[in-house]
Formats: sequence, structure tokens, C-alpha cells
Amino acid sequence: MKRNILKGAFWVLLSISTVSCSDFLDINPHDSISDAAVWENMDLAEAFLNNCYTYVEGENENGVPFCSYTDELFHRTGYATEVYTLGNVSCDNYNVGFSEARGNTWNFYYSGIKKVNQLLENIDKVPAVSDSEETRKAEIIGQAYFLRAFFYHQLYSLYGRIPLVDHTFDIDSDWVETRADMDDVADFIVKDCESAIEKLPLKYESSDDFGRATRGAAMAVKARTLLYKASPLFGEPSTEKWQEAAKASKDIIDLGVYSLPTVSSSEEYAALFYNTQNPEIIFEKLYNNKGTYGSALHYLFQSPNGPYNGYNGWGVWLPTYDIVNAFQNEDGSKYTVKGLASYNISLPSVDPETNQIIYKDATIEATEIKPWEGREMRFYANILYDGAMWGYGDDNHAIAIYEPGEEGVLPGEQSPSYTDGEYWNATQTGYYMRKFLDPTYDQYSETIMDTTPWIFFRLAEFYLNYAECQIELGNKDEALKYINYIRNRALLPDALGIDIRAEYEYERMIELMFEGQRFFDLRRWKKMETIYSQENWPTGLKIYKLKDGTLLYQHNENPLQQRKFVSPQMYWMPVPRYELNKCPNLDGKPYEN
Repeated sequence: MKRNILKGAFWVLLSISTVSCSDFLDINPHDSISDAAVWENMDLAEAFLNNCYTYVEGENENGVPFCSYTDELFHRTGYATEVYTLGNVSCDNYNVGFSEARGNTWNFYYSGIKKVNQLLENIDKVPAVSDSEETRKAEIIGQAYFLRAFFYHQLYSLYGRIPLVDHTFDIDSDWVETRADMDDVADFIVKDCESAIEKLPLKYESSDDFGRATRGAAMAVKARTLLYKASPLFGEPSTEKWQEAAKASKDIIDLGVYSLPTVSSSEEYAALFYNTQNPEIIFEKLYNNKGTYGSALHYLFQSPNGPYNGYNGWGVWLPTYDIVNAFQNEDGSKYTVKGLASYNISLPSVDPETNQIIYKDATIEATEIKPWEGREMRFYANILYDGAMWGYGDDNHAIAIYEPGEEGVLPGEQSPSYTDGEYWNATQTGYYMRKFLDPTYDQYSETIMDTTPWIFFRLAEFYLNYAECQIELGNKDEALKYINYIRNRALLPDALGIDIRAEYEYERMIELMFEGQRFFDLRRWKKMETIYSQENWPTGLKIYKLKDGTLLYQHNENPLQQRKFVSPQMYWMPVPRYELNKCPNLDGKPYEN
């Protein structure tokens, strides 16, 4: 029997309510007949579990990755990310992204928790008539504990203090829960992880179960939770907390189940992120090629606009000028812009009324040296730039982002000046995101969907987590060893530990770029306000082509947004007003006293 979570049956009794407060954890008595039937049959109980997995939402399926709120990306169409980036977050204005997981986060994950609680309260009723069914039942319980820990971790990482609910409520129950202290929340999550670890296998016997949570996945939630617990935002750091976090990460490393694949090129490194069988992956969200129960939307939001892309890519997730410049050179040295000089050119702009290019004489500071020459491997795996080869099959071609710097020069087809195409969808930063894009995927197909997974946990993170813990514990040599495992995989020379904290933060930023980690790192380190305090950012690169073929590269210092961070409130997401209104025991701190 096929049991893959992508193929789980959905039932009417599993429909998701959208009510609030105690209601979002109630059991509806009208479901009681169907509910009783579920707990008499192992297959139906597993189908119920499969429904719980639908609350595991990948950032590649909602259009709003967490990197939209950091210095990594400029989100061209917004999708409500501007509520956060412009500093307008409040208990009344909590929607920071166009998806349930991002726009209505509190209700989304508590709805998932309700389902898991219902399963854990009833799973003992399910008969198991053989040893194999006893094993299957134990694995269902283990997965349920994992999912509850995962959902609570998402809430903990965004809200800090949250109500802890480990049971369902009947329709007449009073809601008396309050927001628990952060250490208590972390301890609750760790306890659920340990319950999951006891019951989950390192690997499932059947390939049909590929994608389900394993023991390693539960250990990963535990380790990341303990890293957060030890970090400044989540309370008072201590040697004991850092030791506990270090051990949890090292336990994953020492499992011997996961490994860092060696790579010899940027193409091989890039392939790690669309290969579901990558041995580094600990837990991932899978998609099938029919788009059942969600689909990967990388091509829609990342691929360059123009006729060579099946989706005519929107150019929505745009790497910023600063984040692109952060990549080191291939010899491990810091990248700096060289060869700046003054040039007299004709600046182009598009008249929206006539759709014609208008030119204005100007003098700019620019360089003729390509910014992407001689950069480290991960640059080319993460970034698409002017002249990079891209396109499926026979349409593989050099991306053309350049604009005319003189009248009579034709603009590149992926540039903001290409008026014969959808120029308004072109990059505004001079770059497109390459990471996660599978070049073997036929984006022209109308029936086959992209199956690139969303990777929640991979081994490299826990090398870096462990290194951070060792830095905090004063064990510089041990930290350097694991930092350099990551650098050496990218064919870079060793970090020397001259400023080990800066070297570590660089490696974490580059290795985990666009994976959603930096938003949480900058917050837990209490460094988000430093990033947001920069003047004139985010910005982009402008490329101008002259009649003789010369290309000029200019830093366009006009900010694409005027970002604002309100501290300390914006280190946390606000509890929605509808919850505060219905649940008098909840508080709205730090937004409201």
C-alpha cells in the first residue's frame, strides 16, 4: 500500500476551522461519528496524520520567503512583506505575507497543533493486530510528537512566549491559558522532540515513507530550539544553555546518517538544493510533479523574465547589491569594487504612457570590471547575473540584464528597459536568484510541476550551530574545525580565527543564504536593528552598454525601499488582535502592555 505523505487521503472530517481562541483547539461534536471510525482503522489514522503534515509549509510555495525581511532580498511585488520591512507591524497589522503560514501564522500553526492533539488523544484506540502494526502505530505517534514540536518551534521562533496546549477542548471549555515563559516553551518543545526520538526510526524500511519525519528530524528540531534558547533574544544566555545546545547539534553530527557531499564545481553545489536524495538533508518538504497539496514555485518567483522562460519569470525574489557583494573571492579574500571612474552616458528610463525609452545625459561613477569575475563557488550557485547562461534545452542562452547607455543600443531582454517584453517584471537589483533552480526542469510543460524540495534541516546548519556554541564556550579551535568543513566543501581556504565571530557569521550568511535562516539569526543575535539602520538600502546594480560594446557597472545608490525597524517590538511578531479580543488572559507584549 502506498503510504507516502504526498499521496495521503483527505477526509471531510479533517476540514480546518478558522475560529479563534479556545475554539481553534475544540473538537466539533458533529464530527464524532466519522471521528470514531477513524480511530478503529490504522489506515484512516495514518490518513489523519498525513493531514497534519499539510501544516508543514515550505517557503518555496507561498511567495514570501523569510529572507524577504532581511538584507538578502528585495521583494519586488511586496506580497505584504512591506508591512514588516517598512516597520508597520502591530497587533492590528499582523499579516506580513500572502499565505496562511505567513499572513495568519498564529491560527495556522495552532490549527495544526489541534489536529496533532486530537491524534495523540485517540491513537491508543486504534487496534494493532501484529508486530508490524505495533511498529507502524509507534511511528505514527512519533511523527505526531515531531509535528507538534515543529509547529510549536515555528511559533516560538516568531512569538517567543506562547500558550502551551497539549490537549483538545470540548465546546464548553473556558480558555484560561496564558503565554508561557520562553524557557518553558523551549523545554516543552524539547520534551516533545524526545518523545518523538524514542519512537521514530533513523530511516523507514519502505521507500513509500520517504519524506516522513525521522529520528534525525526530531533531533534537528530539538537542536535548533536549544540554540535559540541559548541566544540573547530568547532569554539570558548561560554556559549551561550553550553546552546543552552544543551537545544536541553534535548528536546529529555523530549519528553517522548524514554527510556533506563533496563538490568540485558551482553546478554540483547548486544541485544539492534540488536533489531530494542529497545525503545532507535531514528533513524536507516534498512535492510531486502534479502539484498535489502544494508545489514548488521557484521558477515563478526567481527565473529571469523574458521569452526564454516558460513562466516568463516575474523577477520577484531579487538578491540585493550588498548581499551579492558579500561573497568572497575564490582565494578567500574580501571582494571590493575596483576600477571606478567617471563616464558620460545617456541614462534610459521608460515612459509608461508611450512605452518608449527616454534618455537623459548624465555622469556616473562606474567600473568596466565585471563584479562576478573570480568569485567563490557559492556565488555562481546562488546568483544569476548578466551574461550567465540560463534556459532549458535549446533555449539555454546568456542572460542580458544590461540597459542602453547610449541611444541606438538595444537593451537586454531581461533588463528593465526591454520595452518589447514585460520590462516591469525585470530585476531592479541587477541580479536574479539562482539557488533552488533546477536547470533540467522543463518550465514550458503545462502538466509537469517543479519538484524541487524545501529543505528545513540539513547537516551544514548543525556544523555551524555547533561551531557557534563552541565560540560561545570559548573553544575556538573546535569551532574553526567545523567552520572550515563548510568552507573547504566550497573549495575555500581555511578561516584563520583572527576574528572568529565575524568569520563564523560570514560563513553562516553565505552557506545558508536564502534558506530562511538569516531572519532568525539576526533577530536572535539582536542585530536586526543594526542591519535596518543602514542608509539607502536595499540597492542594486545598474549595467549600461555603450555602442562599442563596453559594459559599465554602476552601484545605483537610490534605495528600492525606505526600510524601518522598530525596536524592541519588531524582534517578535504580534499576537493578532482577534486573539487578544477573544482571549482576555493573553497579552500583546511587546507591542502592547
